[in-house]
Amino acid sequence: MTARAVAIALALIATVATTATAQGTLPPDFTMSQGGGSPGEVTFSHGRHLPHVQKCTRCHMRDFKMKRETSGPITLDAKQEGKFCGACHDGKTRTPSGPLFAVDECDRCHK
Repeated sequence: MTARAVAIALALIATVATTATAQGTLPPDFTMSQGGGSPGEVTFSHGRHLPHVQKCTRCHMRDFKMKRETSGPITLDAKQEGKFCGACHDGKTRTPSGPLFAVDECDRCHK
């Protein structure tokens, strides 16, 4: 490897390490409360979302409160209005990996 390639690799490693430690330890995956009419449980993973949003405040305090179960009822209607998951999962919002799927793709989350 050239010196430039090594420098780039080290910079990338430092960036990833800084992001992870700046965010602290991620909470473990958890199953959300299932509301009436829900097609199945949803298990949320901070680890799967963080690479796309880069920082916790992208969702917390904007769409979700920090303490679980205090943001209000997360309903399909609310998501379709662009609240909660629907703030990003609208089929239009893009991340570096491409557009995010829309909330009407139920089986992507509900199991």
